Amino acid sequence: MISLSFRQQIGARQSGMSLFPALMFLLVLTVLGVSALNSALMQEKMVANAKDLNLAFQSAEAALRDAEADVQRPNFSVAASFSPACANGLCTPITGDISKAIDWSSSAVTRGYGSQTGAPALPVVAAQPRYVIEKLQALSDSGVGKSVGIGLGATGTGTVGAWYRLTALGVGTRPETRVILQSTFVVKTS
Repeated sequence: MISLSFRQQIGARQSGMSLFPALMFLLVLTVLGVSALNSALMQEKMVANAKDLNLAFQSAEAALRDAEADVQRPNFSVAASFSPACANGLCTPITGDISKAIDWSSSAVTRGYGSQTGAPALPVVAAQPRYVIEKLQALSDSGVGKSVGIGLGATGTGTVGAWYRLTALGVGTRPETRVILQSTFVVKTS
């Protein structure tokens, strides 16, 4: 009987103080878990965006290579109808940034990837890349091969060729992921 009354005295003094620290501990664990989940989701989104941007860059690069193949075709004429209106993607140089001056969604002022060269469509992208070709004034080239890309520090040999500025737009898996690239390309006439 003595032991029973001792237990009753101990039980009477407990008032549930362990419940509050336990709930606080669970709250802290929940906040940490949600924070870790948000961080993982943000990193997942960043990786997806970087992958999509890389795909758009590769798409634009493929369009530049297609434009280079286009101007090297045997039936591509230097006397082709280049105009300030960029009819069929053939432009004379315009004042300002051509990438902002033309409507990239219009097939009347741009050329589609593979439309002139027969290159197969690119998989996965939201839209096939497009490009325009600007005919520049004849200048001397670097004297290497039949057709060359021109880089910084190139020295001319006096050989004249047809010079073109190629501008390409590539799109990733999402239509809003866009990359525009430009290169200068010369096709020797002699």
